[in-house]
Amino acid sequence: MCARRGRIPHHSHHLYLHRRDETYSYISPCVKYFLFFFNLIFWLIGGTFMALGAWSFLEEYPETDLAKFESVLDIFIHVSLALVILGMIIFWMSLAGCLGALRENLCFLKLYSLMLLLLFIGEIVLSTVAFIFPNTVSYFLKDKLSKDPIMKYRDDTNLQNLIDVMQINFKCCGISDQGYKDWNRNIYFNCNESNPSPERCAVPFSCCRNNKNFDSGLINSMCGYSFQNISSVVQVNRFIYTRGCIEAVTELFEKNMNYVAGVCLASAVVQLLAMFLARSLQGQIMAQQSR
Repeated sequence: MCARRGRIPHHSHHLYLHRRDETYSYISPCVKYFLFFFNLIFWLIGGTFMALGAWSFLEEYPETDLAKFESVLDIFIHVSLALVILGMIIFWMSLAGCLGALRENLCFLKLYSLMLLLLFIGEIVLSTVAFIFPNTVSYFLKDKLSKDPIMKYRDDTNLQNLIDVMQINFKCCGISDQGYKDWNRNIYFNCNESNPSPERCAVPFSCCRNNKNFDSGLINSMCGYSFQNISSVVQVNRFIYTRGCIEAVTELFEKNMNYVAGVCLASAVVQLLAMFLARSLQGQIMAQQSR
């Protein structure tokens, strides 16, 4: 009988399959490195937030000022510390994702998946509560956020800048439904006769409709002086903003609900994609280990 040319001998065929099995991997490089670089970006962002927050805090506050923080809310309204906390969450979560993907480590990947799941569940719970009880959430924000930030306006430069930026951009003054009257809670702007401050009964310059001098174009820090003394809100409204910032932000959200929904949906898709990739990589690693 004539031999068939080009056919792999029986023993060589088995050797070829054996070598192929040894080099084959269940782990997809695309999934592995996409997950790694995805988390690397957020790792750098988280590290930047931490560095900026820590630098800002150390520049502005000595160690003894830590005694001023009496509650958890004091930490969250403190811009520097809030930035550090946010940066730490992003930093450690993305670090677990990076190490889990690069080192093919199941423990880090499971930790990363768990943190993503908890974050996603927390967002859903908060969104559901805000949707079902909008008035309660609005009252809580107006009641809690209209006290400490207003009272500490002059004590925290970062908080002061944040409030000024918010009042200028959202065209508002104060936080709650009391509007510009919220500033009566600040010791510098308080209208009590015993208040020796030159800013007595004033509001910050960021409340003014026109806060710059016509000639020089510089900020007029005195443009909000004495407006709390005026009884006519109509007259006050000609020169300063009178509504609270929560009302202004809520109105802006309602007008741009489609964009807000789009941003929320995009954020949810990104988180679900990250969870899917992490779970897929876990399954691939387990399949590779079981060979």
